[in-house]
Amino acid sequence: MLPGSRRKSVGLAYVLLAFFGLFGLHRLYLGRNLSGAGMAAITLLSIPLIWSGLGLLGFVATGTWALADALLIPSMARETNQAMPALA
Repeated sequence: MLPGSRRKSVGLAYVLLAFFGLFGLHRLYLGRNLSGAGMAAITLLSIPLIWSGLGLLGFVATGTWALADALLIPSMARETNQAMPALA
């Protein structure tokens, strides 16, 4: 069995969102690798720019994105689980 071939848990995705939402770990867990990496990149680039408008704008963008994901996690998990082959 390959790592990551297990069904994805909505509960674990919410825990990842709660603790690491701005870094997109919940998206990485649910198989949304490109958008998860994008969230992480925006957040990491915003940290050194926190006192400028760009840093704050980056945190507002990823924060809003993470809040929207709070509504989307169940459907993302369902899509990911349906795309997995059935285990015998």
